[in-house]
Amino acid sequence: MDGVKLLSSEQNSVVVGFYGKISSNNSQAVDEELAKLRSDNPQGSLVFDFEKLEYISSAGLRALLKASKNEHNQKIKIINVSLEVYEILEMTGFNQMFEVHKVMRRFFMEGLELIGGGTNGEVYRVDKENIIKLFKEDTSFEVIDRERNLAKQALIEGIPTAISFDVVQVEERYGIMFELIDADSLSTTLKNKPKEYDSYVDKYIDLIKKIHSIKGDSDKFINIKSVYYDAIDYSKDYYTKEELLKLRNLVDSVPDTGTLIHGDYHPNNIMVQDGELILIDMGDMTLGHPMFDFLATAATQVNLVNLNPEYAEFHTKMPADLITKTWRRLIDGYFEDKSEEERKRIEEQICIFSKLKVALCPYFGRGVTPEILQASIDDAKQNFLPLIDDLIGAVDW
Repeated sequence: MDGVKLLSSEQNSVVVGFYGKISSNNSQAVDEELAKLRSDNPQGSLVFDFEKLEYISSAGLRALLKASKNEHNQKIKIINVSLEVYEILEMTGFNQMFEVHKVMRRFFMEGLELIGGGTNGEVYRVDKENIIKLFKEDTSFEVIDRERNLAKQALIEGIPTAISFDVVQVEERYGIMFELIDADSLSTTLKNKPKEYDSYVDKYIDLIKKIHSIKGDSDKFINIKSVYYDAIDYSKDYYTKEELLKLRNLVDSVPDTGTLIHGDYHPNNIMVQDGELILIDMGDMTLGHPMFDFLATAATQVNLVNLNPEYAEFHTKMPADLITKTWRRLIDGYFEDKSEEERKRIEEQICIFSKLKVALCPYFGRGVTPEILQASIDDAKQNFLPLIDDLIGAVDW
């Protein structure tokens, strides 16, 4: 079959597959079919999948150009481009007009060593220098590629993180190739090296200060508020319309500072290599007020410890008393220029505000047990929603 057909239509993207040869013989039909597919699926960004494309002529390239002009200056992403087709795109300059990704490297489970895992998928060792972070089957290519781009951009911004390479395919799933950080996590280091605890906690504090000192590019990082708006919409089955509006108004009220935010900053998302800290799990990197980073951290290091110490220990890989001690040091060190009274006020504000993350457990806690989910919702309704009116506009640091 020569031509195009719709592969998937989701909220954020529409993927169209190209097949066989696109030339003057069928370029008009391709042009018309692309226009129809886009008219029927106007949402999100347009992605062309060239995995099955063998050849494209100048007439086919003209069809691409026409489709591009209808995207309002947004670059169309072209994925799975063979070396032969890529040469055509490169010679004609189309690799600069479109976001072009060469065909993905493919791997098989056999021969890969499982070395870790989490809620998003697993981590496999490829060789002595590389790993694959393999995502669950229902994770879209766009989400995975976004995390790769965020890790790359964070490194450019000067944040120490693992070097990311390309998106790869392992059988029917997608993953990201990263350099192998052959080291312990910060949580393991803090737990197993008590004599070096103070030194590493100081580095932990300095790293989050560094992140929050960087003004990010809004063209490369999304605003954290949009993530929370999505989370509120996702949680609509658990709250009344009035409760959802309260949650949204609270998010709206936080000042926009445009600083970088990791989004899940805790010691188990940091590796220690030759005494230096290296951030991992960059998929939640966004822009916004530092409050959003602290509420994410407090959600596990304060609220989750109080709600379910065993799950907090599982999540952070540290005993509860060490989690609490590290949180105390983080607050005192980050706000060292504040008075003790002011630090206490800000900490109380963060801890209450962090229940927003607990309240949105249906979104942020996807994969948790039904018991944890229900406990989070109950806690939010009893101990958080009644306090929101007093929190709106209260963030002043």
